[in-house]
Amino acid sequence: MVADDPSAKPEHRERLVEDHMATFSKEEENKNKAIQLLDHHEVEFENPHPDVHVAKILISSASWVKTTDGIVLVDTLLNPDVAQKMKEKVQEIGGGPIKHIIYTHHHRDHVGGASVFMDNNPEVIAHRFLPEDIEKYQILKEHRARIASIQFNIPSDVDRPLRFVPPTRVFDESMTFSLGDKTFELYHARAETDDAIWVFVPEIKAIFAGDLAVSGFPGIGNPFKPTRFSLPWVRALEAMRDKKPELLIAHGGRAVFQGSEVKELLDTAIEGVTAIHDQVIDCINKDMPLDEMIHAVRLPDHLKDHQHLQFIYSRPEFAVYNIYRWYHGYFDHNPAHLLPRPDSEVNTEIFNLIGDADAILGRTKELFEEGQSQLALQVLDILLKQNSDDLEARKLHLQILEVLCEADYCLMSRNTWVYFMDRDRELLRSAGMSD
Repeated sequence: MVADDPSAKPEHRERLVEDHMATFSKEEENKNKAIQLLDHHEVEFENPHPDVHVAKILISSASWVKTTDGIVLVDTLLNPDVAQKMKEKVQEIGGGPIKHIIYTHHHRDHVGGASVFMDNNPEVIAHRFLPEDIEKYQILKEHRARIASIQFNIPSDVDRPLRFVPPTRVFDESMTFSLGDKTFELYHARAETDDAIWVFVPEIKAIFAGDLAVSGFPGIGNPFKPTRFSLPWVRALEAMRDKKPELLIAHGGRAVFQGSEVKELLDTAIEGVTAIHDQVIDCINKDMPLDEMIHAVRLPDHLKDHQHLQFIYSRPEFAVYNIYRWYHGYFDHNPAHLLPRPDSEVNTEIFNLIGDADAILGRTKELFEEGQSQLALQVLDILLKQNSDDLEARKLHLQILEVLCEADYCLMSRNTWVYFMDRDRELLRSAGMSD
């Protein structure tokens, strides 16, 4: 019983492993483990141009550009441990002191290593929204710790430090500065975040895209995170393409794209995101319910298997939710949902009307055996919301999640299945049952 999920195809699994440099095993005993990208300390380096160097960890990258008057850093990796290895490489290669650090956006894997590079007091440049976004991290630290533990399969740690160096210079729409023999053009984009920046160096026709360009379906939807900006994202990619770059450095997953592959990457992302966006708009205008919309909206057939649109990190369903949320209020035009009672109350009424826990369990098993794992999960939820400690239901719940997980190599959804599988196993073990 394997769901019809493109990310389950063997060739797509291989691309996932390649793009993330992952050692994630697909052997039978590991098929229900999470994709772990944070618990690694190795740093790899690439040198795609004489003056451009890239430092890569599994979840992100950072770059530096040598000029005749020093070095410009673009992002700083996840934490001081990996940033120190990057610093040692910078010193080994040489090129003068670090004069500027550019944050492409506020996410931890891009700003977390900055403290390591402050020996010569470089100018730290960011978009003007970045300090406010960092502040949100602080006021939502309990929530952030919870969602990080699910998404990245790490312990929930409210006190995990963010070793953040505040910017010394911020800008709004664009800014340009020169250092030695190179010019750095910085452009703001609303995309994965509201403070995203991409950088163009015209002398070497290179773009440093942060997370705006990735080899995989762009992260325009994330079930754990705030609204992302699909149409402005497309416009930023179009502006990049207009520069006719010959080198593009991405800071998520695969890093280096050169020559004709740069345009292919940008063209594909632009077409794919635009297609999803336009379909959601059409569905909204037709008053289609969101729970139907996520099944109706699809990539065009000629893009479904494209190497640059694999569901490595995000997936179209998440994008549909996000685009809908950007354009549409919460009310779905069903009056029962305008000021709803708590779901627990409604579930109790439904459960009491059915009046038979065994009937719910039996129907769930039938759906599961028919290969309708998601529907089975939602039917079983009626029983588990009424009695979360029902051990037979909990064991079936675990089996359904295992099947969903086996078919899924998108990091966010797969790790979500694993998180709740682990909770089921813990409950079963505490009750003296094996899973």
